[in-house]
Amino acid sequence: MEPYIKALNFVFFIVIGRFRYLWPNWRCTQTVTEETRPSRKREKLKRRLVTPQERYQHHTPFYTDTDGKQWVVQCNSNYIQHQSIAVIAVFFGLIWITLFFPDFSSITSIAVAFTPVVPAFYFVYLSRTGGEDTWVVFDRTTGNVCFWKRDAEHSLTVPFEKVNCYWIEVFRRGISHSLYFMPTENLPNERHRWWQVMFGTATTYEQAQYFWRVLTDFMDPSKPIPSVPGLSHQLYFVNKHGYTIEDLTEGKKEITFEDFEEAEAQLSRTKENLENEMRRMLEPECFDVQAIIDFYNKAPWYAQNGILSTAVARLDMYVTGLEDEKPFMCPLFPDFKKLFTFDEYKTRVEALADYFFKIHKELNPSYSYVDRRD
Repeated sequence: MEPYIKALNFVFFIVIGRFRYLWPNWRCTQTVTEETRPSRKREKLKRRLVTPQERYQHHTPFYTDTDGKQWVVQCNSNYIQHQSIAVIAVFFGLIWITLFFPDFSSITSIAVAFTPVVPAFYFVYLSRTGGEDTWVVFDRTTGNVCFWKRDAEHSLTVPFEKVNCYWIEVFRRGISHSLYFMPTENLPNERHRWWQVMFGTATTYEQAQYFWRVLTDFMDPSKPIPSVPGLSHQLYFVNKHGYTIEDLTEGKKEITFEDFEEAEAQLSRTKENLENEMRRMLEPECFDVQAIIDFYNKAPWYAQNGILSTAVARLDMYVTGLEDEKPFMCPLFPDFKKLFTFDEYKTRVEALADYFFKIHKELNPSYSYVDRRD
């Protein structure tokens, strides 16, 4: 049996060729494509334009082939489908020729016998020349996005502002949804570039919004790179070794389990320090409303949930102390009254409670609050 398997593998290699990644030219994002025309969209597709999520929430992890300067996203080039169809076409083509061995004196019999050879050769050609060569390259430094296809001649580079993200219904063992990227401009000889991207599983529209928010913030050089799970670990790994995008792709450098654990430990220490800082800021001598809110908003996203929980737990106790205007019910009020009048204390507590309770309620709908209203 083993010799037959080896023989089939040899035939597969000869016919289809070796599986390979054909990476883009990383300089493709340096200049935008000059000759373009507006894209003509496929209105028949059931699509929904994705807008960035207003507030980061935890969703399904996504693929992070990035060095912090460029981020490459793989698209569906149908390479695997071409391989499968090519093998099937060659197999049935051989059977067909065997059954209808041509009479070389008759042109008709030759045509009938070799008819399946045409699609077979076509899909063999696609599988041997295609490869996973369809990519979208986001460049944080230049602000450009390149839709890479085989080579520079067939590729398209546009500013990030001219790229849209869509959440589109697809059929994959039932109805599902996928992310598609599409530029508003295209090459003169093309209708559109509507590429399904291997970016992450967007089963809900909110997940699609999350993915697009991360990329949107990544492409904004005035903002720090999003501190989200997965991406933070990747950047820690890249910075530690000084890797470039070529190292991660063509050099096949991948984050190891040890590197991931090291990054996770560092992120956990950062979260713990930030939560302790929030506790300190909620003490009487540091009880400044705007400073506390700014501290939360500027904290890395992966730490905000812990900071938020810390703030809500302490504020819940402070709000309880305001009931019936009996501040002595709050164990910490004796320290506060050295610095604030009761009205000042009440104003600050309620302002912080209104801000943080609202956010916490959005992220944790089942949470029960002390709700005090005049």
